[in-house]
Amino acid sequence: MPHENSAPCLPRSAALALIAGGVLAAARPAAAQTAALSVRIGAQAIDAAGEAFYGDQAGIFVRNGITPQVTLLPNGATIINAVLAGDLDVGEANPMQVAAAIARGIPLQMIAPAVLYSKRDANANLVVAKDSPLKSPKDLVGTTLGVGSLGDFNQISVLAWLDANGIARESVHFVEIPFGQVGAALQRGTIQAGFITEPFKGDAVRAGQIRDFADTYLAVAPELAVVVWFTTKAWLQKNADAVKKLVKGIYATALYSNTHYAETGAILAKIAKMDPATVAVMKRLYFATSNQRRYVEPILRVAAKYGALPRPVFFEEYSAF
Repeated sequence: MPHENSAPCLPRSAALALIAGGVLAAARPAAAQTAALSVRIGAQAIDAAGEAFYGDQAGIFVRNGITPQVTLLPNGATIINAVLAGDLDVGEANPMQVAAAIARGIPLQMIAPAVLYSKRDANANLVVAKDSPLKSPKDLVGTTLGVGSLGDFNQISVLAWLDANGIARESVHFVEIPFGQVGAALQRGTIQAGFITEPFKGDAVRAGQIRDFADTYLAVAPELAVVVWFTTKAWLQKNADAVKKLVKGIYATALYSNTHYAETGAILAKIAKMDPATVAVMKRLYFATSNQRRYVEPILRVAAKYGALPRPVFFEEYSAF
């Protein structure tokens, strides 16, 4: 783990302004740290960030020497801001959001990959209306495509997919559409294609609104970490023992989650306030059990290629281990 005692220290206001889309939302106050190995964790109430609450609810973190205090927040940018403000110790976020912070001099680092995506997942993320005439990549020329957030990894993966299929990036217009609104927007014709994730995709399929069009993640690499665990360099340096035990607990939770879908599904339904029947038919996710540079490095490369970062970020500065 790098030790950089001279790491840049930005004023809080400057740090918050540098995170794309980062507006510090009012978060549930984190409990005060009551023990040496108590860790305040920020996550979203979704399967992709499930390690935080799966490991908590199943007692895995406690068995590995960590008392977790999990705070649920609406998105990765808010979680990053809460970590920077000192309200949380660690969090889970989109790898591009962490890279954008590092590229701008904010001293964050990944401590572990979380969710992995590969061919085994086989769940198309780019969809069109069920009765859409669009059939091939070339049919997207001149269309409007909805993504959850402009400039995030999801949009970058679409750009990589367009390039791989010989379609000029400038020939497609992008707009922001929340995942839960993609099906309705396609039906209205507001967009002609949209990026969507679970559980929203399952809802739109059951409503007869959408059909699969493409899997854009695989245009970046055969296997990717699409969510990562991160913290500040300062917290890493001051809490070496807690970090070691936390990472051990993360990978132990991954092993458990990858083989106990019924148990984690029940936890997800409770935490996310979802219908258990909906969770039961969801395409569930797979978590990394070790840190491999191939999980993140392709993301850093395409982010630099498509101008999503103000400067290239390399794996050695991105990952703490």
